[in-house]
Amino acid sequence: MLGCGPGLNDLFHRADRLLADNRVRRGSDPCAVPTTQPSRPDLTQQLHEMYGRGELSEAAFAALKPLAEQGVLRPADLAVHRIEPRRQRPQPGGRETAAALRQVRGRMVQLDEAHEASSRALADLEARMTELAERATDKGRAAREWVHTDEAAARRALTEKASLEASRQRLAEQARALRGDLARLDDLRAQLAAKVSEMEAMGAREGLAEVMSGNEQD
Repeated sequence: MLGCGPGLNDLFHRADRLLADNRVRRGSDPCAVPTTQPSRPDLTQQLHEMYGRGELSEAAFAALKPLAEQGVLRPADLAVHRIEPRRQRPQPGGRETAAALRQVRGRMVQLDEAHEASSRALADLEARMTELAERATDKGRAAREWVHTDEAAARRALTEKASLEASRQRLAEQARALRGDLARLDDLRAQLAAKVSEMEAMGAREGLAEVMSGNEQD
């Protein structure tokens, strides 16, 4: 991608792969916080892609994003707002730099959304892990109390304790994976934010060069 510096395509690839893996991980987590899923995931993806390509203004994207989250976004909504970029004032600097900036910002929005969803899922996992640990402790205490008076009840309590601990361990593995995702999301967002600053400076220089070139021609 001309004028955007090396590594931008790699950042996009890493972001898209991490977002896909993160969605799969949250979707396969039986204890994740229930979230409202859009009824048309393809439209949600189109929303982000259109924003990244500059086919939606920031105001239009902000207005349509809640509809996507609620599952009520319609193709007509995207079609109506697709004409918005024609009414925008051109940004200073080269068109390619401006387009790349929109793509980077679009990825950052997606990373922020994934971070928020993963944080909610992690909080729920930790709450459930705490509950399982407390129940396992209660079963262990009951087993100790019954061991001399009701051996069968004590064995049942120990079996239930082991089952609770196994469930907690499975949740702990999911929690570790989500913490790793959150750290990688933060790292990627920081890199994309740095790329935004770099390209904004590049666009400003390009805009200044255009102004100076116009003055020289006059």
